[in-house]
Amino acid sequence: MSDKLAAKLKNVNKLMQLGDLVAALSEVEYLKIDHSDVGDVWALDGEIAIRQRRTEDAIQAVERAVELDPHIVERHIQRARCYIVAGNTEEARKSALQALKSEVKRLDHLLILGGALVRCNEHAKALNVYLKAKELSKDNVNVHRGLASVYRFLGDLEKAEMACNEAIRLDPHDYEMIGLRSSLRKQTKESNHVNEIVKLERSGLKNWRGAVHVAYALSKEYEDLEEYELSFTWLKHGASIKRKNLKYDLQDDIKIFDTLKTAFSSDRIAGFGETGDPSSDPIFVLGMPRTGSTLVERIISSHSMVQNVGELSSFSFAMMNQIETQGSGQIGSRLALAENSTQLRMKELAQEYLKSVEPLRNDSPRFVDKLPLNSLNIGLIYAALPNAKIVHVERNHMDTCYAIYKFLFKNGYPFSYDLEELAVYYVEYYRLMQHWRDVLPKGHIYDIQYEEVVEDLSAQARELIKFLDLPWEDACEEFHTNRQASTTGSASQVRRPIYKSSVGKWRFFEKELQPLRATLEDAGVPIN
Repeated sequence: MSDKLAAKLKNVNKLMQLGDLVAALSEVEYLKIDHSDVGDVWALDGEIAIRQRRTEDAIQAVERAVELDPHIVERHIQRARCYIVAGNTEEARKSALQALKSEVKRLDHLLILGGALVRCNEHAKALNVYLKAKELSKDNVNVHRGLASVYRFLGDLEKAEMACNEAIRLDPHDYEMIGLRSSLRKQTKESNHVNEIVKLERSGLKNWRGAVHVAYALSKEYEDLEEYELSFTWLKHGASIKRKNLKYDLQDDIKIFDTLKTAFSSDRIAGFGETGDPSSDPIFVLGMPRTGSTLVERIISSHSMVQNVGELSSFSFAMMNQIETQGSGQIGSRLALAENSTQLRMKELAQEYLKSVEPLRNDSPRFVDKLPLNSLNIGLIYAALPNAKIVHVERNHMDTCYAIYKFLFKNGYPFSYDLEELAVYYVEYYRLMQHWRDVLPKGHIYDIQYEEVVEDLSAQARELIKFLDLPWEDACEEFHTNRQASTTGSASQVRRPIYKSSVGKWRFFEKELQPLRATLEDAGVPIN
Protein backbone atom coordinates (compact mmCIF):
# COMPACT_ATOMS: atom_id res chain seq x y z
CA MET A 1 0.00 0.00 0.00
CA SER A 2 1.36 3.42 -0.96
CA ASP A 3 1.92 6.15 1.62
CA LYS A 4 -0.62 8.30 -0.20
CA LEU A 5 -3.35 5.66 0.07
CA ALA A 6 -2.46 4.98 3.70
CA ALA A 7 -2.85 8.70 4.47
CA LYS A 8 -6.27 8.78 2.80
CA LEU A 9 -7.44 5.73 4.75
CA LYS A 10 -6.20 7.37 7.95
CA ASN A 11 -8.25 10.45 7.10
CA VAL A 12 -11.37 8.32 6.61
CA ASN A 13 -10.81 6.74 10.02
CA LYS A 14 -10.46 10.20 11.56
CA LEU A 15 -13.74 11.34 9.99
CA MET A 16 -15.44 8.25 11.40
CA GLN A 17 -14.04 8.95 14.86
CA LEU A 18 -15.48 12.47 14.62
CA GLY A 19 -18.85 10.99 13.68
CA ASP A 20 -18.91 12.51 10.20
CA LEU A 21 -20.03 9.36 8.39
CA VAL A 22 -21.31 11.26 5.35
CA ALA A 23 -17.89 12.77 4.66
CA ALA A 24 -16.19 9.45 5.41
CA LEU A 25 -18.45 7.66 2.94
CA SER A 26 -17.78 10.28 0.28
CA GLU A 27 -14.03 9.73 0.65
CA VAL A 28 -14.42 5.95 0.49
CA GLU A 29 -16.54 6.13 -2.66
CA TYR A 30 -13.66 7.90 -4.42
CA LEU A 31 -11.15 5.38 -3.08
CA LYS A 32 -13.26 2.48 -4.38
CA ILE A 33 -12.87 3.82 -7.91
CA ASP A 34 -9.07 3.83 -7.93
CA HIS A 35 -8.38 1.13 -5.33
CA SER A 36 -11.10 -1.46 -5.82
CA ASP A 37 -8.57 -4.23 -5.18
CA VAL A 38 -7.60 -3.04 -1.69
CA GLY A 39 -9.32 -4.86 1.16
CA ASP A 40 -8.89 -1.98 3.64
CA VAL A 41 -11.02 0.26 1.43
CA TRP A 42 -13.89 -2.22 1.36
CA ALA A 43 -13.54 -2.90 5.09
CA LEU A 44 -13.98 0.81 5.82
CA ASP A 45 -16.90 0.96 3.41
CA GLY A 46 -18.51 -1.91 5.29
CA GLU A 47 -17.89 -0.31 8.69
CA ILE A 48 -19.52 2.94 7.58
CA ALA A 49 -22.50 1.02 6.21
CA ILE A 50 -22.92 -0.87 9.50
CA ARG A 51 -22.92 2.40 11.45
CA GLN A 52 -25.44 3.90 9.03
CA ARG A 53 -27.60 0.75 9.34
CA ARG A 54 -27.31 -0.03 5.63
CA THR A 55 -27.07 -3.74 6.29
CA GLU A 56 -27.18 -5.04 2.71
CA ASP A 57 -24.50 -2.56 1.60
CA ALA A 58 -22.38 -3.56 4.58
CA ILE A 59 -22.63 -7.25 3.67
CA GLN A 60 -21.58 -6.59 0.07
CA ALA A 61 -18.59 -4.49 1.15
CA VAL A 62 -17.43 -6.93 3.81
CA GLU A 63 -17.77 -9.92 1.48
CA ARG A 64 -15.51 -8.11 -0.99
CA ALA A 65 -12.98 -7.36 1.78
CA VAL A 66 -12.90 -11.04 2.80
CA GLU A 67 -12.50 -12.08 -0.82
CA LEU A 68 -9.47 -9.79 -1.20
CA ASP A 69 -7.89 -10.61 2.18
CA PRO A 70 -9.02 -14.10 3.28
CA HIS A 71 -5.84 -14.48 5.35
CA ILE A 72 -6.54 -11.43 7.54
CA VAL A 73 -8.41 -12.44 10.70
CA GLU A 74 -9.98 -8.99 11.14
CA ARG A 75 -11.92 -9.47 7.91
CA HIS A 76 -13.65 -12.56 9.29
CA ILE A 77 -14.42 -10.81 12.58
CA GLN A 78 -15.99 -7.90 10.70
CA ARG A 79 -17.99 -10.32 8.56
CA ALA A 80 -19.27 -12.08 11.69
CA ARG A 81 -20.32 -8.75 13.19
CA CYS A 82 -22.03 -7.71 9.98
CA TYR A 83 -24.10 -10.87 9.77
CA ILE A 84 -25.01 -10.60 13.46
CA VAL A 85 -26.45 -7.16 12.71
CA ALA A 86 -28.32 -8.70 9.76
CA GLY A 87 -29.71 -11.45 12.00
CA ASN A 88 -28.00 -14.24 10.06
CA THR A 89 -26.31 -16.25 12.80
CA GLU A 90 -25.49 -19.10 10.43
CA GLU A 91 -23.11 -16.95 8.36
CA ALA A 92 -21.89 -15.12 11.46
CA ARG A 93 -20.93 -18.44 13.04
CA LYS A 94 -18.91 -19.46 9.98
CA SER A 95 -16.82 -16.31 10.17
CA ALA A 96 -16.46 -16.36 13.96
CA LEU A 97 -15.21 -19.95 13.91
CA GLN A 98 -12.87 -19.10 11.03
CA ALA A 99 -11.45 -16.23 13.08
CA LEU A 100 -10.75 -18.60 15.97
CA LYS A 101 -8.31 -20.48 13.74
CA SER A 102 -5.97 -17.47 13.86
CA GLU A 103 -4.43 -15.57 16.74
CA VAL A 104 -6.47 -12.49 17.59
CA LYS A 105 -4.28 -9.93 19.36
CA ARG A 106 -6.30 -6.71 19.54
CA LEU A 107 -8.66 -6.14 22.45
CA ASP A 108 -11.40 -4.54 20.35
CA HIS A 109 -11.36 -7.47 17.93
CA LEU A 110 -11.58 -9.97 20.79
CA LEU A 111 -14.60 -8.14 22.21
CA ILE A 112 -16.38 -8.13 18.85
CA LEU A 113 -15.56 -11.81 18.34
CA GLY A 114 -16.73 -12.74 21.85
CA GLY A 115 -20.01 -10.92 21.32
CA ALA A 116 -20.56 -12.64 17.98
CA LEU A 117 -19.91 -16.07 19.50
CA VAL A 118 -22.43 -15.36 22.26
CA ARG A 119 -25.07 -14.42 19.69
CA CYS A 120 -24.28 -17.68 17.87
CA ASN A 121 -24.76 -19.71 21.08
CA GLU A 122 -21.07 -20.67 21.13
CA HIS A 123 -20.71 -19.80 24.80
CA ALA A 124 -17.78 -22.02 25.75
CA LYS A 125 -15.75 -20.57 22.87
CA ALA A 126 -16.89 -17.06 23.80
CA LEU A 127 -15.66 -17.62 27.36
CA ASN A 128 -12.17 -18.44 26.12
CA VAL A 129 -12.16 -15.30 23.98
CA TYR A 130 -13.25 -13.06 26.86
CA LEU A 131 -10.67 -14.64 29.18
CA LYS A 132 -7.99 -13.84 26.61
CA ALA A 133 -9.31 -10.28 26.45
CA LYS A 134 -9.07 -10.10 30.25
CA GLU A 135 -5.38 -11.02 30.00
CA LEU A 136 -4.91 -7.96 27.78
CA SER A 137 -6.95 -5.60 29.93
CA LYS A 138 -8.29 -6.38 33.41
CA ASP A 139 -9.79 -2.91 33.71
CA ASN A 140 -11.93 -2.85 30.58
CA VAL A 141 -15.59 -2.77 31.55
CA ASN A 142 -16.69 -4.53 28.36
CA VAL A 143 -14.50 -7.52 29.18
CA HIS A 144 -16.32 -8.02 32.47
CA ARG A 145 -19.70 -7.37 30.86
CA GLY A 146 -18.97 -10.15 28.39
CA LEU A 147 -17.76 -12.51 31.11
CA ALA A 148 -20.87 -11.85 33.23
CA SER A 149 -23.13 -12.70 30.32
CA VAL A 150 -21.27 -15.88 29.34
CA TYR A 151 -20.92 -17.17 32.90
CA ARG A 152 -24.66 -16.70 33.37
CA PHE A 153 -25.48 -18.62 30.20
CA LEU A 154 -23.11 -21.41 31.23
CA GLY A 155 -24.63 -21.60 34.70
CA ASP A 156 -21.66 -20.36 36.75
CA LEU A 157 -23.71 -17.78 38.61
CA GLU A 158 -21.11 -17.06 41.29
CA LYS A 159 -18.55 -16.03 38.68
CA ALA A 160 -21.25 -14.13 36.81
CA GLU A 161 -21.93 -12.05 39.92
CA MET A 162 -18.21 -11.42 40.42
CA ALA A 163 -17.94 -10.21 36.82
CA CYS A 164 -20.96 -7.94 37.34
CA ASN A 165 -19.33 -6.46 40.43
CA GLU A 166 -16.13 -5.77 38.50
CA ALA A 167 -18.06 -4.09 35.69
CA ILE A 168 -19.98 -1.94 38.17
CA ARG A 169 -16.75 -1.07 40.01
CA LEU A 170 -15.29 0.18 36.74
CA ASP A 171 -18.49 1.96 35.74
CA PRO A 172 -20.96 2.63 38.58
CA HIS A 173 -23.50 3.70 35.95
CA ASP A 174 -23.45 0.36 34.13
CA TYR A 175 -27.19 -0.01 34.55
CA GLU A 176 -27.51 -3.23 32.59
CA MET A 177 -24.98 -4.97 34.85
CA ILE A 178 -26.82 -3.63 37.91
CA GLY A 179 -29.99 -5.28 36.62
CA LEU A 180 -28.25 -8.52 35.71
CA ARG A 181 -26.59 -8.76 39.13
CA SER A 182 -29.94 -8.45 40.91
CA SER A 183 -31.37 -11.28 38.80
CA LEU A 184 -28.63 -13.84 39.45
CA ARG A 185 -29.82 -14.96 42.88
CA LYS A 186 -32.47 -14.37 45.49
CA GLN A 187 -31.48 -11.36 47.53
CA THR A 188 -31.60 -11.59 51.33
CA LYS A 189 -31.76 -9.13 54.20
CA GLU A 190 -28.14 -9.98 54.93
CA SER A 191 -26.95 -9.67 51.33
CA ASN A 192 -28.61 -7.30 48.87
CA HIS A 193 -27.87 -4.16 46.86
CA VAL A 194 -30.92 -2.03 47.68
CA ASN A 195 -29.09 0.79 49.48
CA GLU A 196 -26.42 0.93 46.78
CA ILE A 197 -29.00 1.12 43.98
CA VAL A 198 -31.22 3.66 45.77
CA LYS A 199 -28.19 5.88 46.36
CA LEU A 200 -27.30 5.67 42.67
CA GLU A 201 -30.88 6.48 41.63
CA ARG A 202 -31.01 9.52 43.89
CA SER A 203 -27.68 10.80 42.59
CA GLY A 204 -29.13 11.10 39.10
CA LEU A 205 -29.20 8.70 36.15
CA LYS A 206 -27.79 9.40 32.72
CA ASN A 207 -30.69 8.31 30.51
CA TRP A 208 -34.14 6.74 30.44
CA ARG A 209 -32.73 3.28 29.76
CA GLY A 210 -30.71 3.54 32.94
CA ALA A 211 -33.82 4.55 34.85
CA VAL A 212 -35.60 1.46 33.53
CA HIS A 213 -32.80 -0.95 34.50
CA VAL A 214 -32.50 0.59 37.97
CA ALA A 215 -36.26 0.47 38.57
CA TYR A 216 -36.49 -3.19 37.56
CA ALA A 217 -33.46 -4.06 39.69
CA LEU A 218 -35.03 -2.42 42.74
CA SER A 219 -38.35 -4.13 42.05
CA LYS A 220 -36.63 -7.52 41.89
CA GLU A 221 -34.67 -6.98 45.10
CA TYR A 222 -37.64 -5.59 47.04
CA GLU A 223 -39.73 -8.59 45.95
CA ASP A 224 -37.01 -10.94 47.20
CA LEU A 225 -37.09 -9.07 50.52
CA GLU A 226 -40.91 -9.41 50.63
CA GLU A 227 -41.39 -5.64 50.40
CA TYR A 228 -44.18 -6.16 47.90
CA GLU A 229 -45.67 -2.65 47.81
CA LEU A 230 -42.28 -1.08 47.16
CA SER A 231 -41.52 -3.77 44.61
CA PHE A 232 -44.62 -3.03 42.55
CA THR A 233 -44.14 0.73 42.82
CA TRP A 234 -40.69 0.46 41.25
CA LEU A 235 -41.91 -2.08 38.70
CA LYS A 236 -44.72 0.17 37.53
CA HIS A 237 -42.33 3.13 37.38
CA GLY A 238 -39.82 1.25 35.22
CA ALA A 239 -42.44 -0.26 32.93
CA SER A 240 -44.06 3.14 32.40
CA ILE A 241 -40.75 4.69 31.31
CA LYS A 242 -40.06 1.79 28.98
CA ARG A 243 -43.54 1.98 27.40
CA LYS A 244 -43.27 5.72 26.77
CA ASN A 245 -40.15 5.11 24.71
CA LEU A 246 -41.58 2.32 22.55
CA LYS A 247 -43.32 2.71 19.21
CA TYR A 248 -46.03 0.09 19.44
CA ASP A 249 -49.67 -0.20 18.45
CA LEU A 250 -51.55 -3.08 20.06
CA GLN A 251 -54.10 -3.01 17.23
CA ASP A 252 -51.43 -4.25 14.82
CA ASP A 253 -51.04 -7.42 16.87
CA ILE A 254 -54.79 -7.89 17.19
CA LYS A 255 -55.09 -7.77 13.39
CA ILE A 256 -52.42 -10.48 13.10
CA PHE A 257 -54.27 -12.74 15.53
CA ASP A 258 -57.50 -12.26 13.56
CA THR A 259 -55.75 -12.87 10.24
CA LEU A 260 -54.14 -16.09 11.46
CA LYS A 261 -57.47 -17.48 12.63
CA THR A 262 -59.08 -16.63 9.30
CA ALA A 263 -56.20 -17.81 7.10
CA PHE A 264 -55.71 -21.11 8.92
CA SER A 265 -59.29 -22.32 8.96
CA SER A 266 -60.26 -25.97 9.43
CA ASP A 267 -60.70 -26.36 5.68
CA ARG A 268 -57.33 -24.77 4.94
CA ILE A 269 -55.57 -26.98 7.48
CA ALA A 270 -57.18 -30.07 5.97
CA GLY A 271 -56.19 -28.88 2.50
CA PHE A 272 -52.49 -29.00 3.31
CA GLY A 273 -52.64 -32.79 3.25
CA GLU A 274 -49.16 -34.31 3.08
CA THR A 275 -47.46 -31.39 1.34
CA GLY A 276 -44.82 -30.88 4.04
CA ASP A 277 -41.55 -32.59 4.92
CA PRO A 278 -41.79 -35.89 6.85
CA SER A 279 -38.92 -35.07 9.25
CA SER A 280 -39.68 -35.74 12.92
CA ASP A 281 -36.42 -34.16 14.14
CA PRO A 282 -37.83 -30.85 15.48
CA ILE A 283 -39.51 -30.45 18.85
CA PHE A 284 -41.09 -27.01 19.18
CA VAL A 285 -41.51 -25.80 22.78
CA LEU A 286 -43.65 -22.69 22.76
CA GLY A 287 -46.18 -20.56 24.60
CA MET A 288 -46.11 -17.17 26.24
CA PRO A 289 -42.77 -16.13 27.76
CA ARG A 290 -42.18 -16.70 31.49
CA THR A 291 -44.45 -19.77 31.63
CA GLY A 292 -41.78 -22.35 32.45
CA SER A 293 -40.86 -23.22 28.88
CA THR A 294 -37.16 -23.23 29.79
CA LEU A 295 -37.85 -25.80 32.52
CA VAL A 296 -39.70 -27.99 30.02
CA GLU A 297 -36.94 -27.57 27.43
CA ARG A 298 -34.31 -28.62 29.99
CA ILE A 299 -36.29 -31.75 30.86
CA ILE A 300 -36.44 -32.69 27.18
CA SER A 301 -32.86 -31.75 26.26
CA SER A 302 -31.52 -33.75 29.21
CA HIS A 303 -32.41 -36.80 27.11
CA SER A 304 -29.40 -38.29 25.32
CA MET A 305 -31.21 -38.22 21.97
CA VAL A 306 -32.16 -34.53 22.10
CA GLN A 307 -30.18 -31.32 21.68
CA ASN A 308 -31.29 -27.82 22.62
CA VAL A 309 -30.53 -25.37 19.79
CA GLY A 310 -31.88 -22.31 21.58
CA GLU A 311 -34.58 -19.72 20.90
CA LEU A 312 -34.44 -19.50 17.13
CA SER A 313 -36.19 -17.14 14.75
CA SER A 314 -35.22 -19.55 11.97
CA PHE A 315 -38.75 -20.70 11.15
CA SER A 316 -40.00 -17.15 10.69
CA PHE A 317 -36.91 -16.22 8.64
CA ALA A 318 -37.48 -19.27 6.44
CA MET A 319 -41.09 -18.21 5.96
CA MET A 320 -40.06 -14.71 4.88
CA ASN A 321 -37.41 -16.04 2.51
CA GLN A 322 -39.83 -18.49 0.96
CA ILE A 323 -42.50 -15.84 0.43
CA GLU A 324 -39.95 -13.89 -1.60
CA THR A 325 -38.46 -16.94 -3.35
CA GLN A 326 -41.77 -18.54 -4.25
CA GLY A 327 -43.37 -15.27 -5.27
CA SER A 328 -46.25 -15.75 -2.86
CA GLY A 329 -46.49 -12.03 -2.25
CA GLN A 330 -44.60 -9.11 -0.78
CA ILE A 331 -43.38 -9.27 2.80
CA GLY A 332 -44.29 -5.65 3.53
CA SER A 333 -45.47 -6.17 7.09
CA ARG A 334 -46.12 -8.87 9.66
CA LEU A 335 -49.77 -8.77 8.63
CA ALA A 336 -48.81 -9.46 5.02
CA LEU A 337 -46.70 -12.40 6.20
CA ALA A 338 -49.67 -13.91 7.97
CA GLU A 339 -51.87 -13.43 4.90
CA ASN A 340 -49.38 -14.85 2.38
CA SER A 341 -47.91 -17.74 4.35
CA THR A 342 -50.70 -20.21 3.55
CA GLN A 343 -49.81 -20.04 -0.16
CA LEU A 344 -46.29 -21.40 0.30
CA ARG A 345 -45.00 -24.74 -0.94
CA MET A 346 -44.70 -26.27 2.48
CA LYS A 347 -42.02 -28.84 1.78
CA GLU A 348 -39.64 -26.13 0.55
CA LEU A 349 -40.37 -24.05 3.65
CA ALA A 350 -39.60 -27.03 5.89
CA GLN A 351 -36.40 -27.84 4.06
CA GLU A 352 -35.10 -24.28 4.32
CA TYR A 353 -35.84 -24.28 8.04
CA LEU A 354 -34.11 -27.62 8.59
CA LYS A 355 -31.12 -26.47 6.55
CA SER A 356 -30.79 -23.29 8.62
CA VAL A 357 -30.72 -25.30 11.86
CA GLU A 358 -28.20 -27.85 10.56
CA PRO A 359 -25.04 -25.86 11.50
CA LEU A 360 -26.28 -25.69 15.11
CA ARG A 361 -26.83 -29.42 15.50
CA ASN A 362 -24.64 -32.16 16.89
CA ASP A 363 -25.17 -35.89 16.39
CA SER A 364 -28.43 -36.00 18.36
CA PRO A 365 -31.32 -37.24 16.20
CA ARG A 366 -33.80 -34.72 17.68
CA PHE A 367 -33.57 -31.05 18.63
CA VAL A 368 -35.58 -28.53 20.63
CA ASP A 369 -36.42 -25.13 19.15
CA LYS A 370 -37.73 -23.08 22.08
CA LEU A 371 -39.00 -19.77 20.75
CA PRO A 372 -42.09 -18.85 22.82
CA LEU A 373 -43.96 -16.94 20.14
CA ASN A 374 -43.67 -19.73 17.60
CA SER A 375 -47.20 -20.15 18.94
CA LEU A 376 -48.12 -17.72 16.16
CA ASN A 377 -46.65 -20.17 13.64
CA ILE A 378 -48.37 -23.35 14.84
CA GLY A 379 -50.59 -23.66 11.77
CA LEU A 380 -47.65 -23.19 9.44
CA ILE A 381 -45.45 -25.56 11.44
CA TYR A 382 -48.12 -28.23 11.16
CA ALA A 383 -48.39 -27.70 7.40
CA ALA A 384 -44.63 -27.70 6.78
CA LEU A 385 -43.55 -30.28 9.37
CA PRO A 386 -46.56 -32.46 10.19
CA ASN A 387 -44.44 -34.96 12.15
CA ALA A 388 -42.71 -32.35 14.31
CA LYS A 389 -43.77 -32.36 17.95
CA ILE A 390 -45.40 -29.24 19.41
CA VAL A 391 -45.26 -28.76 23.18
CA HIS A 392 -47.28 -25.83 24.53
CA VAL A 393 -46.33 -24.72 28.04
CA GLU A 394 -49.07 -23.18 30.16
CA ARG A 395 -49.14 -21.61 33.59
CA ASN A 396 -51.74 -19.99 35.80
CA HIS A 397 -52.87 -17.06 33.67
CA MET A 398 -52.43 -14.44 36.39
CA ASP A 399 -48.99 -15.77 37.31
CA THR A 400 -48.07 -15.68 33.63
CA CYS A 401 -49.18 -12.09 33.18
CA TYR A 402 -47.42 -10.92 36.33
CA ALA A 403 -44.22 -12.77 35.37
CA ILE A 404 -44.29 -11.16 31.92
CA TYR A 405 -44.97 -7.70 33.33
CA LYS A 406 -42.10 -7.85 35.81
CA PHE A 407 -39.49 -9.02 33.31
CA LEU A 408 -37.39 -6.53 31.36
CA PHE A 409 -37.01 -8.14 27.96
CA LYS A 410 -33.92 -7.40 25.90
CA ASN A 411 -35.95 -7.49 22.69
CA GLY A 412 -39.56 -7.97 21.68
CA TYR A 413 -42.77 -8.27 23.71
CA PRO A 414 -43.64 -4.55 23.59
CA PHE A 415 -47.13 -5.31 24.93
CA SER A 416 -45.63 -6.30 28.29
CA TYR A 417 -44.97 -2.83 29.72
CA ASP A 418 -48.59 -1.72 30.17
CA LEU A 419 -51.02 -3.83 32.20
CA GLU A 420 -54.04 -3.01 30.03
CA GLU A 421 -52.21 -3.82 26.80
CA LEU A 422 -50.79 -6.98 28.35
CA ALA A 423 -54.26 -8.13 29.38
CA VAL A 424 -55.75 -7.56 25.91
CA TYR A 425 -52.80 -9.25 24.19
CA TYR A 426 -53.06 -12.22 26.52
CA VAL A 427 -56.75 -12.65 25.74
CA GLU A 428 -55.98 -12.67 22.01
CA TYR A 429 -53.20 -15.22 22.53
CA TYR A 430 -55.52 -17.40 24.62
CA ARG A 431 -58.12 -17.35 21.85
CA LEU A 432 -55.53 -18.16 19.19
CA MET A 433 -54.40 -21.24 21.13
CA GLN A 434 -58.02 -22.34 21.40
CA HIS A 435 -58.26 -21.94 17.62
CA TRP A 436 -55.17 -24.07 16.98
CA ARG A 437 -56.58 -26.85 19.17
CA ASP A 438 -59.87 -26.69 17.28
CA VAL A 439 -58.44 -26.86 13.75
CA LEU A 440 -55.47 -29.21 14.22
CA PRO A 441 -55.87 -32.96 14.74
CA LYS A 442 -56.74 -33.79 18.34
CA GLY A 443 -53.64 -34.33 20.45
CA HIS A 444 -51.25 -32.73 17.97
CA ILE A 445 -50.49 -29.98 20.48
CA TYR A 446 -49.29 -31.29 23.82
CA ASP A 447 -50.34 -28.92 26.61
CA ILE A 448 -48.20 -29.14 29.73
CA GLN A 449 -49.02 -27.19 32.89
CA TYR A 450 -46.14 -25.61 34.81
CA GLU A 451 -47.80 -26.08 38.20
CA GLU A 452 -48.31 -29.79 37.54
CA VAL A 453 -44.65 -30.17 36.57
CA VAL A 454 -43.38 -28.63 39.81
CA GLU A 455 -45.90 -30.64 41.84
CA ASP A 456 -45.06 -34.03 40.30
CA LEU A 457 -41.98 -33.81 38.12
CA SER A 458 -41.56 -37.55 37.65
CA ALA A 459 -45.05 -38.23 36.33
CA GLN A 460 -45.19 -35.14 34.13
CA ALA A 461 -41.72 -35.70 32.68
CA ARG A 462 -42.54 -39.32 31.84
CA GLU A 463 -45.76 -38.35 30.06
CA LEU A 464 -43.92 -35.65 28.13
CA ILE A 465 -41.12 -37.96 27.01
CA LYS A 466 -43.72 -40.56 25.99
CA PHE A 467 -45.49 -37.97 23.81
CA LEU A 468 -42.17 -37.25 22.09
CA ASP A 469 -41.82 -40.96 21.18
CA LEU A 470 -38.61 -41.25 23.17
CA PRO A 471 -37.57 -43.96 25.63
CA TRP A 472 -37.49 -42.84 29.25
CA GLU A 473 -34.16 -41.74 30.74
CA ASP A 474 -33.67 -40.82 34.41
CA ALA A 475 -31.56 -37.82 33.35
CA CYS A 476 -34.79 -36.05 32.37
CA GLU A 477 -35.62 -35.74 36.09
CA GLU A 478 -32.15 -34.35 36.82
CA PHE A 479 -32.53 -31.43 34.41
CA HIS A 480 -30.69 -28.99 36.68
CA THR A 481 -27.46 -30.92 36.06
CA ASN A 482 -27.82 -30.37 32.29
CA ARG A 483 -24.67 -28.47 31.26
CA GLN A 484 -26.00 -27.20 27.94
CA ALA A 485 -25.98 -23.41 27.90
CA SER A 486 -29.24 -21.56 28.49
CA THR A 487 -29.68 -18.21 26.77
CA THR A 488 -33.16 -17.45 28.03
CA GLY A 489 -34.39 -15.05 30.67
CA SER A 490 -34.54 -18.05 33.02
CA ALA A 491 -30.85 -18.92 32.66
CA SER A 492 -30.28 -18.12 36.34
CA GLN A 493 -33.12 -20.40 37.51
CA VAL A 494 -32.66 -23.56 35.41
CA ARG A 495 -29.54 -24.56 37.36
CA ARG A 496 -31.70 -25.15 40.44
CA PRO A 497 -33.80 -28.24 41.22
CA ILE A 498 -37.59 -27.89 41.06
CA TYR A 499 -38.91 -25.10 43.29
CA LYS A 500 -42.47 -23.92 43.93
CA SER A 501 -41.90 -20.38 45.16
CA SER A 502 -43.16 -18.76 41.95
CA VAL A 503 -46.53 -20.56 42.04
CA GLY A 504 -49.27 -18.12 43.06
CA LYS A 505 -46.84 -15.19 43.22
CA TRP A 506 -49.42 -12.88 41.64
CA ARG A 507 -51.53 -12.96 44.81
CA PHE A 508 -48.98 -10.75 46.58
CA PHE A 509 -50.03 -8.07 44.07
CA GLU A 510 -53.75 -8.89 43.84
CA LYS A 511 -54.86 -5.29 44.36
CA GLU A 512 -52.45 -3.85 41.78
CA LEU A 513 -53.35 -6.53 39.21
CA GLN A 514 -57.14 -6.24 39.66
CA PRO A 515 -57.74 -4.34 36.36
CA LEU A 516 -55.80 -7.01 34.44
CA ARG A 517 -57.76 -9.74 36.20
CA ALA A 518 -61.05 -8.10 35.27
CA THR A 519 -60.09 -8.00 31.58
CA LEU A 520 -59.17 -11.69 31.61
CA GLU A 521 -62.36 -12.72 33.44
CA ASP A 522 -64.58 -10.66 31.13
CA ALA A 523 -63.04 -12.51 28.18
CA GLY A 524 -63.63 -15.92 29.74
CA VAL A 525 -60.03 -16.65 30.68
CA PRO A 526 -60.10 -18.78 33.87
CA ILE A 527 -58.18 -17.28 36.77
CA ASN A 528 -57.64 -20.44 38.82
